[in-house]
Amino acid sequence: MTVDYGWIIAAALVLVVVLGIVIIQLARRVRGLKHQVSELEQRAEITAAVAAHPKRPEDRLVGVVVNVSKDNAEQVTTLVHRACAEAGMPEPFVQASTAEDPGRAMAQRAVEHGCDVVIAVGGDGTVRAVASALTGTNVALGIIPLGTGNLFARNIGLPYHDLPACTAEAIHGTAHRVDTLQLELRRPGGRSEQEISLVIAGGGLDAEVMEDTREVLKARAGWLAYGEAGLRHVLGARKTLSVKLDDGEPETYRVRSVLLANCGTLQAGIRLIPEAMFDDGHMDVALFTPRHALDWARVIAKTAFRYSADIPVMKVRQARTGRLTMAEPMRFQIDGDAVGDVISVSARVDHESLVVHGVSPTVLDHPHQGAVQ
Repeated sequence: MTVDYGWIIAAALVLVVVLGIVIIQLARRVRGLKHQVSELEQRAEITAAVAAHPKRPEDRLVGVVVNVSKDNAEQVTTLVHRACAEAGMPEPFVQASTAEDPGRAMAQRAVEHGCDVVIAVGGDGTVRAVASALTGTNVALGIIPLGTGNLFARNIGLPYHDLPACTAEAIHGTAHRVDTLQLELRRPGGRSEQEISLVIAGGGLDAEVMEDTREVLKARAGWLAYGEAGLRHVLGARKTLSVKLDDGEPETYRVRSVLLANCGTLQAGIRLIPEAMFDDGHMDVALFTPRHALDWARVIAKTAFRYSADIPVMKVRQARTGRLTMAEPMRFQIDGDAVGDVISVSARVDHESLVVHGVSPTVLDHPHQGAVQ
């Protein structure tokens, strides 16, 4: 008697296909159940937060400053309206930022309107503008990040890729006080300007990269677009500046870049300055003095392996106050926004000056393990 192996193989193939379909269907159901469980947990947290708030829901007003040029801006506005309605709160006070004002005046109006929290919907520029109006008040900053870098959102541990979760944190998240860097920029010609920084302000290479990154590439490649500009500028000339920190004597350096950091994490979880923490009462001043490609390789290796000690071409110092005096005008940036040439920058840490919703407990408990990637 001969065995027809063809039929056996065909039956086995059919069985494998059927099992594959069953496994796929089960996986989909498991994912769906996990999503439902996550939603139920989030609703339970929101219910608890509403119940624990000292104000009744109907007495709490949410302000929103939205950069309407960003993708998903309309979706986020809808999410905020829905979240307020579900919590029994009044309709949010929504305003659009403009090219002339990225959000400071709108945030001031929201404070005057009686808002308990003002949500910045946009990139780091919108967040910084709103924060500048809330610093020194008890009105909280909420963040729904729609930018290219979203650096402050990453550093405080917000799930920046999950807009509904960010909406819930912005409205109902636990309040935490963070530091701000108060900056005075002196321009060529003597004019001075007051600014704040939540993440990193700096001069030299980083400012040149921010200024020269092509908007078309940013739209297509996101934060990776900065790499293209970086390659074009990395081997530029060093510049001379004087650095005075706290009560110390001024020291002179030849730098390719100088950073004043309130936070230390960049995109992709890169811990450029691991010691920098947004609530420690200090800024971290990083001085980069590379002369050639090999020196930059040392900086990259230090960053990649999270080596905490100084290396000859990268020094980090902590301070509460500082002053940078440039021998010649230097390009400068604040939290990713190029702000032109400066001839000096004075910086002061304003400790715990800003209330923020949604700072992750994990980041607070383990500050040097990195933020959301």
